[in-house]
Amino acid sequence: MKFLEHGIDMFIHFDSKFFKTFKKLFFHPGMLTKYYISGSRVLYMKPVQLFVFASVLFYFLLPSANAYFSAVEELNGKFGVGNMIHYNADNKIIEKSIEYHASKERVVHSVYVQAIHSSKLFLFSILPFWAFILFALFSKSNKFYVSHVVFSIHCFSFFILMHMIYLSVLSWFMNSEPLSYLIPLFFVFALYVFFAVRKVYPSGIIVALMKSLVVCFSFLILLELYRECITTLTLIFL
Repeated sequence: MKFLEHGIDMFIHFDSKFFKTFKKLFFHPGMLTKYYISGSRVLYMKPVQLFVFASVLFYFLLPSANAYFSAVEELNGKFGVGNMIHYNADNKIIEKSIEYHASKERVVHSVYVQAIHSSKLFLFSILPFWAFILFALFSKSNKFYVSHVVFSIHCFSFFILMHMIYLSVLSWFMNSEPLSYLIPLFFVFALYVFFAVRKVYPSGIIVALMKSLVVCFSFLILLELYRECITTLTLIFL
């Protein structure tokens, strides 16, 4: 409930902070984090407010998007990109269909409907894990874990907003978004993270590039694990 209250508050109280924050977020990677760490926080939205705003905006503009949960069909028991947790949903679907006296198609549809909502509400759960990876990579540059949490919030907020824009544009041309169509989005995000890393954690180009790749790769793994866990838990607790 607090999540929605923060989001609604962001929509109602537009001020100079909003425009300054988004200008820095989109066109100056890493600057918001750098300002926050240095103590210059008055002119910009708080990291949590920014993340809540991005999540709520995604939810309202793309309410039926399945961007942050896996399709039940992908959880077929075979380990792969779409099933890193190696879960077999078929048996659970049969069990639920017997329990509720419903067809398997009905059970899958119910999972889809519930996962749409829960997948967007719990995105924040990725942040502490990603921040821990950042801490492991950049603890020599900044020994405070909270600073890495702030960096992860800003980068994730950028990803959510870019993802929203990208899916909105794609929806004008196609009814579904194959995984291959997300490659440009991930490429833009990788560039963004590289420049953000260079700004917040000063180092040579080669070192920054290598660490940025690790940061992006770890984010994609965490995001995929999140998508699969959302679908799996939704099915289990249906």
